[in-house]
Amino acid sequence: MVKKYRLNNFYWSESIIRRIMNRNIYIIGILSFIAINTKAQLLFNNDKKVGIATEAEVFEPSLMVGDHSFFGTAADASFGTAGAPALINNNNIGVYGRVGANSSYSSDKNYGVLGLVTMNNSHGRNYGLCGMISSSNSSYGGAGIYATCFDYFYTYPTNIQGTYAAYFAGDVYTSSSLTATGLYTIMDNELCDNIVSLSESKRSGKTTLENLLNMNIVEYNPKGQKFEEIPENVDPEKAKQLQKELEFLRKEEQKTTSRRHFGINAQELQKVYPSLVLEGQDGYLSVNYLEMVPLVILSIQELKQELDELADDESKE
Repeated sequence: MVKKYRLNNFYWSESIIRRIMNRNIYIIGILSFIAINTKAQLLFNNDKKVGIATEAEVFEPSLMVGDHSFFGTAADASFGTAGAPALINNNNIGVYGRVGANSSYSSDKNYGVLGLVTMNNSHGRNYGLCGMISSSNSSYGGAGIYATCFDYFYTYPTNIQGTYAAYFAGDVYTSSSLTATGLYTIMDNELCDNIVSLSESKRSGKTTLENLLNMNIVEYNPKGQKFEEIPENVDPEKAKQLQKELEFLRKEEQKTTSRRHFGINAQELQKVYPSLVLEGQDGYLSVNYLEMVPLVILSIQELKQELDELADDESKE
């Protein structure tokens, strides 16, 4: 008579149970052999956290990869994943995120690294992505966040002089307001060539004052961007959340589009001062208002000169 054993409300024969156990033992043996020969380590601690290639018994992050000596104590913080530096293409990489864009579907979204945080009342600080640089010594150089849109600058990063919260090698675009305590343009004689006094360089045979007086100053409302509608095949609960976020974005955008703005017609300015107008990658024109300040100063100087000449003529009479 064949013996049967009850397991998970099912009756199994003794031969089947033996085959399952033998197979599991075989698999465990293979995995152990691979781990030993490749010197790999996969450890679990009492908090059900995971460590790979580490001898640490206490893991601060839920998943820790690499030598534990790279991680300091962080009793007041928690990490989802922490990675010790790994050498990739002669670069020390803590966490490496890479995705190959799928060209078959234009609607696909591709993220090298995606950071999400859920805001709630129990946490006072929430960051989707936080980048810090530990050294404040400006002689070494570096940035908490280094962003570039060129592969070249990944292989040969810019030699940053000084320390910055963020350093961008490439164009930066924002669809909303940009607030700063100061805005500066690099202008140093050692970094400039072909320096010519603007008073010696007229445009269209006219003075700067005449050119500025002919500018068409306009007021306008910027057009809002078109948001994609939520697809019909999205889960209803997810659709509700997306709809709330979409409504929030529209309200935020309305704060900008509802206000009247003042500016100079970019097409007209481009004819006289083409260097002050930039054609973006989307084909639209933008105006460099910051560099228009020297033109305003020069026009005031020209006006002052004309007033002085009139005063001299009246005094001679």
